[in-house]
Amino acid sequence: MSTLARTVLRNSVAGMIAQLAIKVLSFGFSILIVRQLGATAFGQYAAVIGFGSVFLFIADLGLAPYTVREVARLRSEPDHLERIRNLYADVLGLRLILALIAGIMVVSAAIVTERPLLMIGAIALNGITLLIYAVHGSSEAILAGYERLDLTAGMQVVNQLIFVILGGLALWLGFGYYGLIIATMIGVATMTTLVVRAIWQLGIRPGRWQRDRWLRLLRAAFPFGVIGLTLGLSYRFDTVVLNVSFGDTTTGYYNAAYNLIFALVTLSNVLNTALYPSLSRQAKLDPGNLPRIYERILSYLLIVALPITAGGFILAEPIVKLLFGDAYAASAPLLALLIWTLPLMFLTEFLGYVVVIADREALVARSIMVSSAVNVAANLIFTPRYGAPAAAIITVLTEAVLAVQYVWLLRDQLRLMRWQPIGRAAIAVGLMAVAVYVAREWPVLLVIAGGGALYGGLLIGLRVIGGEEASFVRNLLAARR
Repeated sequence: MSTLARTVLRNSVAGMIAQLAIKVLSFGFSILIVRQLGATAFGQYAAVIGFGSVFLFIADLGLAPYTVREVARLRSEPDHLERIRNLYADVLGLRLILALIAGIMVVSAAIVTERPLLMIGAIALNGITLLIYAVHGSSEAILAGYERLDLTAGMQVVNQLIFVILGGLALWLGFGYYGLIIATMIGVATMTTLVVRAIWQLGIRPGRWQRDRWLRLLRAAFPFGVIGLTLGLSYRFDTVVLNVSFGDTTTGYYNAAYNLIFALVTLSNVLNTALYPSLSRQAKLDPGNLPRIYERILSYLLIVALPITAGGFILAEPIVKLLFGDAYAASAPLLALLIWTLPLMFLTEFLGYVVVIADREALVARSIMVSSAVNVAANLIFTPRYGAPAAAIITVLTEAVLAVQYVWLLRDQLRLMRWQPIGRAAIAVGLMAVAVYVAREWPVLLVIAGGGALYGGLLIGLRVIGGEEASFVRNLLAARR
């Protein structure tokens, strides 16, 4: 098995295990948070996070993904160690300054929109975390460039453990979401310490700090920064508009459903995060092998996303009642709408990486700017009038606009792909959906388990997965050993 396969396997397996552990912890704990805080306080907490997310891009301006790609490429150069150290110093200095600016801006936005004093204080407290993230993001990008996402995955588990333990204690003591924000800060600080220690062990410490290079760095990272800005707007602007227009309770209902979508997107995110530095390096060393990898990964992502979407749409009401209780019944129709974002997110995240790896990140930035402009304009026009259902529909529409643009950009490559497995998978999803609909009144966990087993059997029966996939997995396991 090639070095690429072994590296991706190490990163994706370690990342998947770590992210699975993280998501099991965070998913269970998020349910506790939703139940414990109630819709109103949870809506405030979601709005605090939403304000921070909208301005988060300023604290990075695309420097993190740019650093990952550059470190992955610099490792092939003779003087790579010195150049990486100097890059690390410049990125670290820039990000600390940008984090301070972002913190001031997010607090100012909360004051201008006349948020309650309690929320403004929470937003300011959460803004301090941006400074910690500046150190963490700069350091983690170096590790990612060295394709050591297995290390960062373990550190993320530590972070989540600290958050769950301290956050649970804060809820028990009645500190509310202020306690959750403090728990987040402590977890991030611990994770940052571990990341810095790891890169020091690789021999990477900040080199010479040369401010005359900062403008060139910002220009080079600008397309990535635009991507971060527009993604932040796309994913959290609706929360801010909902909170300003309809208050905390409606925001809580909406985000209870939305958080489930983000939990599921982890399945795609882990694989893409593992692939990005490895494929960036592969694009330089052996670009001819990329199309076949793209075809396989895209097929697998859709094969996973489609049944979850169909099942989530049919079972939205019993799933919400199981997780959050009858008090969150208003979240069920929102989940039934938002779940259609899932396959689009799987598709757009991967195709966006494909375009970036080809050094066409400016086109990714342009595409996301278009979709985010649609999102912002539609939310400003329709969400204040029609509320959370409009925000959910706009979220799906935004992701669809982005997907169409990526498909157009990559039309020549996509035309060469074999789409028969995905077509047969769609048939399996349709048959599974019929069975799930018929059994929808049964216990929801039983229906989910039965639907999953039926879908797996249909994939084998329709030869969507078979000998090739079994051989692929065996080779990966052999490479891992």
